[in-house]
Amino acid sequence: MVNVRGCGSYLPLYRIERETIADQHGGYARGGEVSVPAHDEGVVSLGVGAAKNAIEHAGIEGANLDAVYAASTSDPFDERGIAPHVASAVGAEGDVAVADFQGSARAATSAVLSAVDAIEGGRAEDALVVATDVRQADAGTSAEQTAGAGAAALVLGADGDVASIDGSGTNTTGFVGRFQPAGGSPVPGDGRFNRERYVEAVTGALSGLGGLDDRADHAALAAPDGRWGGRALSAADLDAEHHSTFDAVGDAGAASVLLDAVAALENAGAGEGVLVASFGPGGSDALALTRGDADEPEMTTQDYVDSKEYVTYAKHRAYRDAGGEA
Repeated sequence: MVNVRGCGSYLPLYRIERETIADQHGGYARGGEVSVPAHDEGVVSLGVGAAKNAIEHAGIEGANLDAVYAASTSDPFDERGIAPHVASAVGAEGDVAVADFQGSARAATSAVLSAVDAIEGGRAEDALVVATDVRQADAGTSAEQTAGAGAAALVLGADGDVASIDGSGTNTTGFVGRFQPAGGSPVPGDGRFNRERYVEAVTGALSGLGGLDDRADHAALAAPDGRWGGRALSAADLDAEHHSTFDAVGDAGAASVLLDAVAALENAGAGEGVLVASFGPGGSDALALTRGDADEPEMTTQDYVDSKEYVTYAKHRAYRDAGGEA
């Protein structure tokens, strides 16, 4: 069995209320706010912050890691990668496997499942999985009110008392939904149609858990809209507390599912079940976890949510347009 040895989140300090964005363009204001990367914050620096927090929580040294996997939908480079830079920043160099997972917000759970396979197959004892994103959106578009930024990370190993990974389920489809052409702007697609496909994909992945979902007390079901996770829980007839960072952070791409998962683990009690499900182009992956008795990280996801400073619309645009490269 593979366990979670440590977990951690990292969010930018800056925020902007969705109402502020709507007022700028005369549009409808959705509730909540989104995180805004500083001018020198990008997918690598955010990922390093989350990785360091997870490693500290696990109580190990970065040099002890055997593998580092990174997931993102917003690496601004066609040829570079994020995982090697995160690995180097935490001291995991030399005989360390690295891999990048991209192209879908589902990439985070793809990376987790690959880390699980590496540990179960004896190719790694301890693996770090980092999901990090800086979502981009053109000014005045509906996506601007939900484009968030953040990162979260898990340290996985054969031993660990944060949580056990009890099972997984996968539901792969040909549905794309939101997409972004190379060098272009994101195309969100039809919201109602996307929501229906989201519910189908997530409930299909949950059904692959073989009944482990029935014992869940908490759920982290990331989605491009914070209300969709509750619909998926209802459709699956599950009574679990839904944890979502959407209202405070926005849609953080591949990072959202791990941000929500870490938040759920921080709120769960020892022995309680936690469901985790991703969604993105290509479908959904689901994980069933059981919370162990380890303490929560020193800096929790909620601590990051509460530690914030609001910026003007002009700074939001300037920072976001510059973000992603650091």
